[in-house]
Amino acid sequence: MTDPLTGLKTHCYFREALDGECRRSARTGRPFSLIMMDLDSFKRVNDHGGHLEGDRVLTAAAALVTAGCKQPYVVARYGGDEFAILMPETSTQQAQTLAERLRAALEADHFLRSHGVTASIGIATFPDHGPTPEEILRVADSGMYLAKHCDGNCVRMATLSVAAGNADRDQELLEAYLGVAVKRMFSTGNDAFSHYRHRFKQMKPLLDTITALAFAVEAKDPFTRAHSQAVSRLAAQIAGQMGLSEAEIDEIRLAGLLHDLGKIHVPGHLLHKAALLTAEENEVMKGQAAWGAKVLEPLKGEAVERIRRMVRHHHERYDGTGYPDGQRGEDTALGARIVAVAEAFDVMVNDQPYKPARTFKDALAELRRCSGTQFDPKVVTAFLDWLEIQGDPRQSQ
Repeated sequence: MTDPLTGLKTHCYFREALDGECRRSARTGRPFSLIMMDLDSFKRVNDHGGHLEGDRVLTAAAALVTAGCKQPYVVARYGGDEFAILMPETSTQQAQTLAERLRAALEADHFLRSHGVTASIGIATFPDHGPTPEEILRVADSGMYLAKHCDGNCVRMATLSVAAGNADRDQELLEAYLGVAVKRMFSTGNDAFSHYRHRFKQMKPLLDTITALAFAVEAKDPFTRAHSQAVSRLAAQIAGQMGLSEAEIDEIRLAGLLHDLGKIHVPGHLLHKAALLTAEENEVMKGQAAWGAKVLEPLKGEAVERIRRMVRHHHERYDGTGYPDGQRGEDTALGARIVAVAEAFDVMVNDQPYKPARTFKDALAELRRCSGTQFDPKVVTAFLDWLEIQGDPRQSQ
């Protein structure tokens, strides 16, 4: 329950408290807010002064944060030099006021100032910034990274807008989301992450940024994180099986990560609905493909535009009865046709809120049945050929 160095609550205790507060607030209709704080220049303290001096800095910062908070706030050491504060029945404005007061207290402290240590702070409020604990945490976390990207020692709130005329603001937010992605997006280990970073950096630098957008969808729909990563892997394998170039494979891999980006615009209760959607609800859900493409509009470049088209058109059908544009056959980009097959397979072989998973054999039969109507036959054939060698890809993960 208690961090032995700082005396604050532990990460585990904080997450349990956050989950409980989210349930309570949903029941009572009262808001709560969250502050995420990261110490600026802390690595330099450890590098130059040693870890004992770093511990002294952490202890001093924790004492200042604790002194600035009141009951029943929960103050925790969230990570190495990260602190989190859960504030029941607190509005966004109240959270901003407290965050600014804490920032100023750390800036004014003589000991911390002697080490050049200040704080980057992000905030989020339930339900304004999301319906789940994960989403509130990610928005606050992103605000913290946005503050980092603004040279630290400031308070920021990161909420994504897709309104026209906000390109500069969106670009700033997307760069901040990358900071969250490098910590949270890839859970496959340092080697795998290093590989992705290396490959993306060989493309346009902006592509590093758009991968981070996938975290926002994960926050809204916990199923989507594993799903998007699986679709990304499968789509890349299909593209390789079809003999596409390394650059084309990387773009398709990114499109797989981002194909459900438009879920940012879909109400959470629809994403988690256990029953079949009504006709009206289905139309809202179908809009996510176009919204995903719209979110990417502020980003420029030929590669980004190709990825954007894949995101928009991955629900088109080979026979022309898909959406949003009713494209037929090869009018739809090959990358979108590949992502469509990869997504359909992953959805079929995993449990959904509204239906249980199919068997591997049944999923393959469905792909064959829909080849030439829903799916491009060449893509289906390439995928089946790969699966014949690979077997069920879930067994190798």
